[in-house]
Amino acid sequence: MKKLNLILSILCPLFLLGQTDTTRKTNSIKDDIYLHPIDIITPYTLKKGEWIYAQSIQTLPFPSWAFIGITDKLTAQIDLLPWIFGAFSELKKPIPSLNFRYRFNEQKDFVPTIGVEAMFVHFWDTLQRFKTPTLTVWENGSYFHFKPTIGYRIKDKWDINLSVGVDYIGELIMQNNDSLNFQTKSFTNSWNPNFSVGIDYRPSKWISYHIGYTYGSTLTYLENIPRKRQFNYGFRIAPFYKNQFGILRNLRIELVAINGYFSDIDAKQSLPIPIFPYFYWQWKNEKKK
Repeated sequence: MKKLNLILSILCPLFLLGQTDTTRKTNSIKDDIYLHPIDIITPYTLKKGEWIYAQSIQTLPFPSWAFIGITDKLTAQIDLLPWIFGAFSELKKPIPSLNFRYRFNEQKDFVPTIGVEAMFVHFWDTLQRFKTPTLTVWENGSYFHFKPTIGYRIKDKWDINLSVGVDYIGELIMQNNDSLNFQTKSFTNSWNPNFSVGIDYRPSKWISYHIGYTYGSTLTYLENIPRKRQFNYGFRIAPFYKNQFGILRNLRIELVAINGYFSDIDAKQSLPIPIFPYFYWQWKNEKKK
């Protein structure tokens, strides 16, 4: 793993700019609370008053998400895209979207951290959610998921996260765009299971590595699609965690490989190299060196 860190540092020298700054302000990635690393769900919540702003290149020029710690145990996710983009879409009105996560306890001895996340979205009419060369997805009506999850940290370097839940979707239409394998599948008032398992490894203050498998609906990539199988891997970096400027010190970048399989329409969406970027800023109570 040390060799991999060295290779990444050589190939991407920009990642280390600011790391030799003599300021006492730091924001190590080891201390970050991960909510949805590479689309895996965790049980953790932000502390009261802490927040995250996240920007996906897929939603530009519109904003993506914000996460806010309401209390130490309750975090709200504000899905900015549907609220704002909905008014500019053919629906001509904001799309209601609510997401909350509650953490019941903190890990102690062999007892893991336990939490639960619930999300609700309502589409006023049929709307194309996204389109790729492989598939197109439309959604209508209400979507809801409920995801109990547990997390366990080992020696402040390894995290294991497991989740098993259920989701409901009012109407979903999927289309395989391959002209040689053209087919569609629709779901109406459909309840479906979902589960995920993910492993995180944080060997240093500026990089972490991730691998995860999910079945069913996810939040970040190829979202809200039931019965989807997704295998992701990649890493997160804090390129300027010692920088004196908060806008750089709090910057995080997730680079991920996304491999999704949609058995209902026999379609695959794959990016095997972890280069798909996802940018976010994690503002928390910073500690002195």
